This record gives sequence, C-alpha cells and structure tokens, in this order.
Amino acid sequence: MLLAALEIPPGASYVRTVRLLAANVARQSGYDEDSVDDIRLAVSEACLLHLGHDDPIEVRFSADDLGLTVEVGPNATPSAAEPDSQLAMTVLRAVAPRLELTDGGLIMAWPTADA
Repeated sequence: MLLAALEIPPGASYVRTVRLLAANVARQSGYDEDSVDDIRLAVSEACLLHLGHDDPIEVRFSADDLGLTVEVGPNATPSAAEPDSQLAMTVLRAVAPRLELTDGGLIMAWPTADA
C-alpha cells in the first residue's frame, strides 16, 4: 500500500523535506526511534546520490505485512568515480536491511518489528 510519494527538485536544500517525511512515515508505521533514525538517514543518503542530475528526485514510501519499502529514483545510483557515492553506499548498507540498486534508482526495505 502506498503511504506517501514526493517529487522534489534535485537540490540539497530540498532533501530536508524528504527526511522529515521519512521520519513521519516510519513513526506512523510503528518503528522505534532507532529505526526511524536509520530510515531517515538512508533516505537522505539515497537522495544525495541523486544530486548532480537534472531530473527531479522521486521518493515513494509503501508498506505491507512484511515492512516498509522506500524507492528513490530515478538517478539515485552510485558513481564508482565519486568518493561521496561510495561513502553513501557504505552508510546505506549499514542502515538498510535490504538494499537493491535498479535501473530506476534504489529500493530500500525495513522489516516490521514482528517480521
């Protein structure tokens, strides 16, 4: 079920709005504060991977019985030549239990507390 979707211009100043939405969605989905922080950080890092592209950043939050899924695209993909990209990927791997790179960007997922 789609919980929220947002499209923002590709600028660092707009990422704050996505972080606030991520925290709100995570809290309303029943995650504890440590998980809320992880989700907020992961969404922020994924959006920052998109910077440098002209396309808007699209973020979708959805949930099912297994947990919360966040999709960030279309250009939220790391560049091997960019050290910041590699740092962001290290952070994402540390805080997102499921991380998938696709042609359309990144998909991250967190299981529910009972899953």
